[in-house]
Formats: sequence, structure tokens, C-alpha cells
Amino acid sequence: MAIVVTTLLFSANCFADDFFSLRDPGYDLLTPAPHQIDIEADDAYMFTVGSNTLRRRINSFPDSAISLQHDLGVSQLQLTETLLSYWFDSVNAVQFQFRYYGIYGSKFESQPLAFGGTIISPNQKLNPGGTRWYTFGGYYERRLTPLYQDYEANLPEFLQGWDSRAKIGLEFTYNDFRINDGSPLFSQFSQYEARIRFHDKGLPIPVIGLEERHQLGYNFAVEITGQGYWANKWDSGRSEGGTVYDSQSGFETHWRVLYASPNWRGFAPFAGFNYNYTKYTQTSSGVGNLLRVQLFGPEVGFNWSI
Repeated sequence: MAIVVTTLLFSANCFADDFFSLRDPGYDLLTPAPHQIDIEADDAYMFTVGSNTLRRRINSFPDSAISLQHDLGVSQLQLTETLLSYWFDSVNAVQFQFRYYGIYGSKFESQPLAFGGTIISPNQKLNPGGTRWYTFGGYYERRLTPLYQDYEANLPEFLQGWDSRAKIGLEFTYNDFRINDGSPLFSQFSQYEARIRFHDKGLPIPVIGLEERHQLGYNFAVEITGQGYWANKWDSGRSEGGTVYDSQSGFETHWRVLYASPNWRGFAPFAGFNYNYTKYTQTSSGVGNLLRVQLFGPEVGFNWSI
């Protein structure tokens, strides 16, 4: 993260005089125009892969590792994402990101599950109904291409012609995860609902990201993005049987092919694949919350530059 911050600040200072020496981008897929607004929207049909687990411990009561797929029937999610970018010039931008996780599925569960200080009864259908899961992010984005564009001729051919961008910012997750909307059948009296409000003890987390674009032909370009975050046992400022420590990690990447016609005036549809990994852990002597989700699937969407 320190390397990205240093690069962004250094490049912004060194190339401040070069903003208006860049070529007029028009509706170029690689080079934004000053005061350009980019609207990006995509819809991904994501499949759960690997271990996807939910846990909730209250005090010393045992808790089960609940499989999203095998216990709740979650084999796919719908992941929609919207990005809004404003370019102050051809190099610097501010960006806002919103994601929505639509989680579906159901499963008849024949085993009892320990969750949140009680037992969820066996022989009932369980589902993630009622779950509300969103993320909100704000970033500073900087084109890195001006740092090396005068030296590209010395690079191998496959490294030439790429437009590189880096960003840094904060992301906050709102996740109210519920089993049967918080009210499955319990084997014993429970003062708790079957839900985890991760956002109650969650913190805004620093995020870094990179984006690469390359022209494939007159109307086509490839776009590869990646961003991630990692925080380990941060004091959440909340107490539940002692200080609750918040740990979060995540990574997402998109691999897309874009198409832009000069007659479409900045509108560029795309198709590709998306990988998303998310893990939340919140722990104290009185509570232990865990959600780990790994997703992969195809996506379609569009970029619109105005």
C-alpha cells in the first residue's frame, strides 16, 4: 500500500505540467478527457467455489461451521456493481463504487446446527432469505501511463500500448446475514435471531487497486482489473464480552473485452469473467463471527463516458 501511495503522489507532482500535452482523447477507450465522467455497470452470475463458511459463537457455546452450499443451498449469487468516475484532467480522477450481493438458495437440513448460542433444529428447509449485503467505496485514481510512455519503445512488444491506472481509497461493507430471515426453528428457547450484523462491528478498510487496458483493434480493447484489502484484528471500538477485533480480507479481479463504436459516443459494452473473495472475522471472548465466500463467474455490462 505504501508503494502505491508513493507512486501516486510522486507521479501527480512530476507530471502536473504534462496534463494538457496529452493527445485529445475524444472517446478513446484508453485515455480519458478532462472533466470526463465514466459510468460503469456490470451484472455477474457468480458460482460458489471452494470453502464457503458461516459461523457465529456466543460466549463458550459451541458453534457449527455452516456451509453456504451444503447447509443453506447457496450455489450461486448475483453480484452487481456500479462505478462512477470523474476525471479532473486526463490523469487524476475520483471514483465511487457500489456492489450488491444477491444471495439465493435453500436446502433441507437433516442435521442440527449450533449457531449464536443455540441450536437450529434439524429436518427443516434453511435459506439465506432476508440477507442484506452491500459495499460502498470511495477512491482516488491516477493514470500511471505518463510515467513510462516516453520509454515504451524500449519495452518488449507485448508490454507496449497498455494504459495503467492505480487507485487507493476506503471500502465499507454492510452485511446483515440471516438464516430464514433470522427465524428458523430452534431446538431450544433462543433470545437471539439467526443473523449476524457484520456491519455493526465492521470498519472502513483501506483498499488498493490496479487497472490495465490495451487496444485489441479499432473498436476492441481488453481490460484487466484487480483490487484488494487486508486488515488483521483491528479494534472495532465495540465491546461484547471484551473488545471486539475486526479482521477483513478480500480480492476481486475482472477480465473483460470491450467494444466501442465511434458512432456510439462513449458507450462501450463488455463481457468477461469475475473472481471475488471475501472474508470477515470478528472475535472477542464473548463473540465469534465468520463469513468466508469465494465466487467465480461470467459478467456483462457497459462503460459509458460522457
